[in-house]
Amino acid sequence: MCENCPSLPTPVVALPRRRSKLWEIDNQWHCTIIGTCLTLGELKSAANRLGVQLRSAKPSDHEIHTSMIVLLGRERMVGKALHKMLDRKHAAMIARAGKVEGEEPLTAFWGEMLAKGEVSAACWAVMSHPDSSDALRNAVFGEIHMLSHQVGAASRSDLRRIHALEQEKAALETRLGRQNERLKAEVSKRNGLIRDLRQRLDCEIAETRRLGDAAQAALELDRLRRVMGDIQDHLDREREMRCGAEGEVRGTLVKLRDLGQNLSLVMQENAEIKDELAASERRLTAVLAVDDRVGTCSTECAELDLCGRCILFVGGRSQHVPHFRRLVEDCNGTFAHHDGGFEESMGKLHGLFGRADAVLFPVDC
Repeated sequence: MCENCPSLPTPVVALPRRRSKLWEIDNQWHCTIIGTCLTLGELKSAANRLGVQLRSAKPSDHEIHTSMIVLLGRERMVGKALHKMLDRKHAAMIARAGKVEGEEPLTAFWGEMLAKGEVSAACWAVMSHPDSSDALRNAVFGEIHMLSHQVGAASRSDLRRIHALEQEKAALETRLGRQNERLKAEVSKRNGLIRDLRQRLDCEIAETRRLGDAAQAALELDRLRRVMGDIQDHLDREREMRCGAEGEVRGTLVKLRDLGQNLSLVMQENAEIKDELAASERRLTAVLAVDDRVGTCSTECAELDLCGRCILFVGGRSQHVPHFRRLVEDCNGTFAHHDGGFEESMGKLHGLFGRADAVLFPVDC
């Protein structure tokens, strides 16, 4: 930039409004902030988490409070930890106070929160507010200080009331003890009378039970006698029925013996029929295996002409089918075969019936 150029005005940059950090606030108000805005349990938890070494092994509440305030001004780590704890605990109130701008509206906000009893959260929100002045912080300190005096006076009144109540409680406990002793004596006397009455009642119950058992035994004896009579009658009938059943069994055994003999004869005849059937099949196979079409048939029989007619053969043995086919085809006929439903579909059989001129069914008897 040359010397002849006119100088431009320096732009004014508005800095963002920033809340005060805990260690930036004057230490004269640290006691009020820590004592009001954090509970003693939260303060002990922070001390344990930060590893704060206290002089006594079992420090009192006041020692923990004062030690943390002293360390707050000396150790930045303690100040940052407590600041984060306060912001996290009172975030909602800080957000409400952040919408307030100017010292007078902030003072009115503090008065409103004080009237509602929201002292703890409003104290930190106002003390750390960007528009909070020393005068406002002193006013907050003074009101909280006076509140502590009022709380202390109320606590002393409560202590006196508690002392009076404890004396009254001791008197009532003495009276209650005497009444308990009298009640124990009465209860003991009553328990003894109850024990005597219970023993007499047990004796009466035992006697009544004995008499009831005797009467029940007599009734049971009569019932058993009747049952024995019924059982004897039933036994006699069963004996008669058994004798009749034994006769029937003997007759049945005779019939079974006769049936066994008949069965042996039938089985023998069946075996003979099977032998004859096997011999017939062998002879039929031998005849079919001959090269001549009809063996010893006459000339007229041998010149049989089917004129293309269809012969349907259903069932039979599979080894005979080729011979039957050759016989029909040699006689100028058409041969069709169906196994009767063993492997082939029955629907196919219906179709073969439609075009067959004759149907043959081989049988075993």
